[in-house]
Amino acid sequence: MKLKNIIAYIKRKQFYFALFTCCVTLFLIAILVWVRPKEEEQEIANLNSDVVSNESTDELTSNLVENDETDNEELEPNEDFTENDYEENDTVEAINPITINTEEVVGEGDYGDPDTYEEHLAPELIAQEKPVMVEIAPVVKPNISYNADKEKMIWPVEGDILIPFSMDTPVYFKTLDQYKINPALFIAANVGNDVKVAAEGVVETIKNEPESGMTVTIYHGNGYKTTYGQLNKQLSVKEGDLVKKGQVIGQVDKPSKYHVLLASHLYFKVTNNEKPIDPTKLIK
Repeated sequence: MKLKNIIAYIKRKQFYFALFTCCVTLFLIAILVWVRPKEEEQEIANLNSDVVSNESTDELTSNLVENDETDNEELEPNEDFTENDYEENDTVEAINPITINTEEVVGEGDYGDPDTYEEHLAPELIAQEKPVMVEIAPVVKPNISYNADKEKMIWPVEGDILIPFSMDTPVYFKTLDQYKINPALFIAANVGNDVKVAAEGVVETIKNEPESGMTVTIYHGNGYKTTYGQLNKQLSVKEGDLVKKGQVIGQVDKPSKYHVLLASHLYFKVTNNEKPIDPTKLIK
């Protein structure tokens, strides 16, 4: 009867028994895991100490053996060498002493007369020492002389004037939303339209300006200059080029950020001795 009660109790409490068994098992495993690495580390340390001691002993023994053999070799007399040989060798050295080449080396400044110095040098050395005189041809400026009374300029592009030349009365700039004087013409033109030179001249500068974009300035003589802005970067001229009237120097590009609200256009400016003048007075 008691056995049945015990079995019935175990069946009712089997979860707790299983839990207790698992805890005991885990505890035993943890002890094994903690103890075994300690033993392995100790074994490895013992092995390393044994190896080091063995290697040190072997090296010491081999070094002692080698030193002993070397000492023995140095102490053993050479049977083939005799006192007579020693005396003969000393005699040979005395008879054949070492001599130094006493040939006189002539260097720079040892020839005495400077007029005959070049006679002792190779032609290629003479060519290196003598300075080479290169004549530089003077820069010939092109013969250009613009006469505003006799020659009229041409329009660089064909289009309406969006913003007129005005040095007296301020004009309104839409993008900047302000009034200011204008030393140039803003001529309407489509993107990609060719820009022509207003008169014969020389390309003076090519710059990428914040306000007028890619800008070309041409000098025409007698203080006259023309400036072409809002061009694309694929120009057909470079600084120093001589250009003819009507020659294409580039194409119109999109407006710069200072004039982005303005339609595509060409910025065209004329100066005489750096003073802006109205381009319409010089164009036929």
